[in-house]
Amino acid sequence: MKKRLLGRSGLEVSALGLGCMGMSHGYGPPKDEGEMIALIHRAVDRGVTFFDTAQVYGPFTNELLVGKALAPVRNQVVIATKFGFDYDDAGKSLGLNSRPEHIRKMTEGSLKRLGIETIDLSYQHRVDPKVPMEEVAGTVKELIQEGKVKHFGMSEAGLQAIR
Repeated sequence: MKKRLLGRSGLEVSALGLGCMGMSHGYGPPKDEGEMIALIHRAVDRGVTFFDTAQVYGPFTNELLVGKALAPVRNQVVIATKFGFDYDDAGKSLGLNSRPEHIRKMTEGSLKRLGIETIDLSYQHRVDPKVPMEEVAGTVKELIQEGKVKHFGMSEAGLQAIR
């Protein structure tokens, strides 16, 4: 499998990545967990090293699935997840939320759900017009300094920029 560098950060990933959203969100009911774990394992066997998930997928259930599937090969893969949405206690979306304290809370949740110590690539799912980008980037920079995140990027309607 060919490799690619994302942005100027030195993050190397397979030329083909696996977006895991449809396994538990967006395209009908969640798929069979065992079948999806097997699919992720087949992707790894074929050289895929980049796996994309997000808190909003489920919500939260996709991160659990991806974390479980990739646990045996954690040192061979790059796990990307996104933040930027808020939820009530029942899991209903309350809209965008990229306030610094919420980013921190959601990052801690992602780390637990994924079963990892560091998120390889954390990206903002959508721009939150109520929060200046400098505050978002500053918060993620602090998370990088704390060792909870390695790289930061943006996901906006399929356009991804990595810093």
